[in-house]
Amino acid sequence: MPAENVQSSFLEQIKKKLPANISLADEIAETLDISRDSAYRRIRGETVLSLDEAKRLCVKFNVSLDALLGLESGIVPFRHLVVNHKPETFEHWLKSMSENLELINRHVGKKEIVFTAKDVPVFHYFRYPELAAFKMFFWMKSVFNYPELQSKKFSSSHVRSDLLSLARKIAKVYDEIPSVELWSEETTNVTLKQLEFYYESGFLNSAADCEPILAEYKQLVNDIKDCAARGFKNADASFTLYKNEILIADNTVLYRMDDKKTVYIGHNITELLLTAHEPFIAQTENFINNLQARSVLISTTGEKERNKFFNRMEEKIEASKKRIN
Repeated sequence: MPAENVQSSFLEQIKKKLPANISLADEIAETLDISRDSAYRRIRGETVLSLDEAKRLCVKFNVSLDALLGLESGIVPFRHLVVNHKPETFEHWLKSMSENLELINRHVGKKEIVFTAKDVPVFHYFRYPELAAFKMFFWMKSVFNYPELQSKKFSSSHVRSDLLSLARKIAKVYDEIPSVELWSEETTNVTLKQLEFYYESGFLNSAADCEPILAEYKQLVNDIKDCAARGFKNADASFTLYKNEILIADNTVLYRMDDKKTVYIGHNITELLLTAHEPFIAQTENFINNLQARSVLISTTGEKERNKFFNRMEEKIEASKKRIN
């Protein structure tokens, strides 16, 4: 492909990612720290982008040159959102999640989040204070190895109130966005196993500490069941739920905003790998569509299957409660 056509295609990919009211020239000028006239010369192909400029644009707008050059390298560019023992990285993870949801929620066209759920989507946990605090404490102590938590047992007081407030905000925004979720009967097991592990390991003061967490988990299940029956999270956001008989291997999220799409893949429990690489997204979307075709719709219709599915989840919560007590 001629150089000018590669550059034109590259900049066209960036333009597709911008809202209709945002100028491509202004974005290029700001990113490359050049004048608006210089930006237009690059858009028209009169000035060739340098490698450094192309790299800066790739990073800013998450666009792959590999796909544009037609290389069959099998390499897919991902952004890696790292979370480790440093508290600021966990806060950054939450803020990044909030910003991404706000971005899709502001989109005026068709929008949707599709979630294949190995674990209950984190947005749902964040509605419930004790449950959200337990999940955050578990991640910070047992996954990220926060030094200050290693000698502590679970208490919601060990989780910063601003993080819990941000989590509630995330849940609220998610409830405003149409979504499709695919669950299996294993989806609720992750948190139950984490809670039982903490009890058996002595990371809880007593079995009584589990009661409010399990009570909120049961409430979460009932609330999801009600949303599925209605087919809506709220008046403006549809909720479509499928029961999948195949064990879902990971948490994969597909964001759709008209023809703009991004895939997020869960990594190391809370870390994220995200890409806008079109061939990879197409493959992921095809996989999700096949998984959905082999699943049972249990929202709005399928009342019998829906009741059986959620009754089984409540039974698991009660069984976990008995094992702890």
